[in-house]
Amino acid sequence: MKKLAKIWERIMGFTMNINPAFNILNLVVLSSIRGKRLKNADWDKVNLFFWAGLFISGIISIIGAYSVSKAIPSFLIPFVFIWFYIMGKYFIDNPVVFIKDMVKGTTILAFITVLARYFSWKVVYKGVELINGNGRAYIFGIGDNGLGVIIQAGIIGALGLLIIEKSKKQKGFNLLYLILNLVALIISSSRGAMVGTAAGGFVLAVFMSWKVIGVLTSLVAVALFTNNRFYRRVLSIFSLQDRSNYMRLKVYEGALLMVKDNFFFGVGPGNFHTAYPNYKVPGEKIDAMTPHNNYLNIITGWGIIGGLFFFGWIFYRIFMNAKNAWKVQNNYKKVIIAILIGFWVHVIFNDLATVYSGVLLGLLDNKNL
Repeated sequence: MKKLAKIWERIMGFTMNINPAFNILNLVVLSSIRGKRLKNADWDKVNLFFWAGLFISGIISIIGAYSVSKAIPSFLIPFVFIWFYIMGKYFIDNPVVFIKDMVKGTTILAFITVLARYFSWKVVYKGVELINGNGRAYIFGIGDNGLGVIIQAGIIGALGLLIIEKSKKQKGFNLLYLILNLVALIISSSRGAMVGTAAGGFVLAVFMSWKVIGVLTSLVAVALFTNNRFYRRVLSIFSLQDRSNYMRLKVYEGALLMVKDNFFFGVGPGNFHTAYPNYKVPGEKIDAMTPHNNYLNIITGWGIIGGLFFFGWIFYRIFMNAKNAWKVQNNYKKVIIAILIGFWVHVIFNDLATVYSGVLLGLLDNKNL
């Protein structure tokens, strides 16, 4: 079983960002093999405090929810995230190899995206679309912003490893990974991923080397001057005339009104769409299913109390590890922190969930890193 666990740890690292289906299998297999470790685990009291607070506030939110039937399954989502954190902290024996495998796996997804666009692939199996290289690309069930938020982890990870690795061979590979992921990001046209990548790159520059800015800006400059569509997409990030930006602001306005009226415990987990018609503001012309913002998604559903417990825990863990990484100069922790900051900046503009954001948070607290 030890050999299988070691192999599956590598498989999880490699497949984690390729397709969500892999993560269901990874969760079941690795949890089954290494779940016994939790019996003798050293549980952090701060974690337990935040988790208990999240659980209790979530129960209260369910009781007062617009729709209890919608609230109950949505209540479980943050705890699935916590479980992936636990997996990263307790079930991964070689965090450094895991990070490298994740970057390689993400690059495979990026490479398929590039090929799909170049050859205009469209793969449909029994009526289910698997790959579509047209538009913003759709690869194995992941498209546009969902694709972008995964690819950005490959960009930031490859950029960090490019600095860390000493051999010219490994530097060459990581430069290739960086370029492929950057091209895939351009194809996805995800502005949230562009901003998230910029944030992660800035963190790498501050934590590790200002050369990061030079490498990233050089590659982006080439893309801007050679790809007019990408150029226009980048400029639209700053435009309030852009319809998508305008609608997001209108949805945020309605979401904030919802928070104001349901300040402490929200409208119930997963109940945003149910409650939203009561808070839709003039000029908002879409039927928003979600607030297009992870923070507002949690706070509207769980209230400010649940939001403080959930996000307070996440950023407490990141902050404490950032202090430690700076003090002992742990470069791999710095790379993980940059990836996580990139993710949590991206989700200011989209509400997205990724397995890597939970697992990497756990890796920060892994005793082997």
